[in-house]
Parts: sequence; C-alpha cells; structure tokens
Amino acid sequence: MKGKRILLVDDDDTITTLFQLILQNAGYQVDIALTGQQALEKLEETDYQVAILDIILPDIKGEEIARKIRKQNDDIRFIIITGHSEIDDSVEAIDVGIDDILLKPIEPDELLRTIKESFDEHEKVRHSKVAIPP
Repeated sequence: MKGKRILLVDDDDTITTLFQLILQNAGYQVDIALTGQQALEKLEETDYQVAILDIILPDIKGEEIARKIRKQNDDIRFIIITGHSEIDDSVEAIDVGIDDILLKPIEPDELLRTIKESFDEHEKVRHSKVAIPP
C-alpha cells in the first residue's frame, strides 16, 4: 500500500496508539498529531489521502481543520471520530466536507472498512480530475 498515507489526529494517546497499530498492520502509513495545530502543520507538509480527526481537540475542532484544509486540497477524505455526547457537533461537521463519521468506541473492522472506502473514494475523485486528451 505504498503511498497510502493517513493522518490520525486525536489527543488521546490510547486511541492514537491503538489505531496506529491497527492501520500500520493493514499496510497503511500513519502519522499522528495530538493537537489541531500539529495537524494543520502536517497537512501542509505532507500529502495525505485520508485524515482521521477527533471532533474535540484541545485547541481546534476537527471540522475547523477540515474547513481550512479542504480549501487547499479538495480530494483529501476526512473521517471524524466522536463520542455519543458530541453527536450534534458531528452533524455540523458534515456541512464542512466531512466524508464519514465514526462513533466511539470504534471496532477495528469498522475502522478498516471505513478507511478502505475512503481510499477508494479518494481514487475516484482523483481520477475524475485527470483530463482526457482530445
């Protein structure tokens, strides 16, 4: 899965460590950001196809990160992870270009299925932008 890069953004070390292991074992390249600011810096430096964003971070909401990055990169896929108590925020996130929402606790199979679907969608969007010569 060369080139399949994921940015995982969550301030919970347990979640980031677990998700990173699951995703790396499935062959993905995974980078971690613990704050919104770290995420923005990494998203500007590296070409990620998928970003997994916790909706509540210590400094910036996940949908704010998506809003800022979507302006620069409209084919990146954003997945929000959230707890049940934050579901209203999750619904608002759809309006800013979030592609999928996962509710905690997240089962490994559900995470991997969603990631695969996100990469498939990323490829469709990317290929639809390729101009066909006359």
